[in-house]
Amino acid sequence: MKKSAFDRRLWLTALVIGGLSSLPACMAVADGAPPVDVSAEQESVSLPEGFPETITFPVGSSIVSASGGQPPEYASRNYQVNGQVSNTVDSVVAFFTAMIETNGYEILEIEKGNATLIRFDTIGLDDASIMVMDMYGDGTATFSVSLIMDAEPQ
Repeated sequence: MKKSAFDRRLWLTALVIGGLSSLPACMAVADGAPPVDVSAEQESVSLPEGFPETITFPVGSSIVSASGGQPPEYASRNYQVNGQVSNTVDSVVAFFTAMIETNGYEILEIEKGNATLIRFDTIGLDDASIMVMDMYGDGTATFSVSLIMDAEPQ
């Protein structure tokens, strides 16, 4: 894995965390109508085409957003999947750690702080990580899966 790809991933992760941490503030409603509960209206989000079937999510997870991906004939495929589940951060980290090891991936490192970042690798991946955190402090773990695939051999 290239150092610049890792630096780029850290920078993008910092941007996502910064943007998500300011989300409740920008959703504030001025005096007047009460806020609308959009959680009941949320539609199911599908995984991008070509997302590896070996990457699974904890039971009860809801995928909040998913982007990227390209069919295998393209030189680069990047995936970003964000979700949440009503479990503790520790149990979600344990799930992803076991899933990674069971499905033949190699854990490169686990960094713990305000969020837990699991970096992993296998043949076909240029950069891969899963970040898990309790963003709202209510026991609902949020997770972000980022995969950058190696180019397909010609």
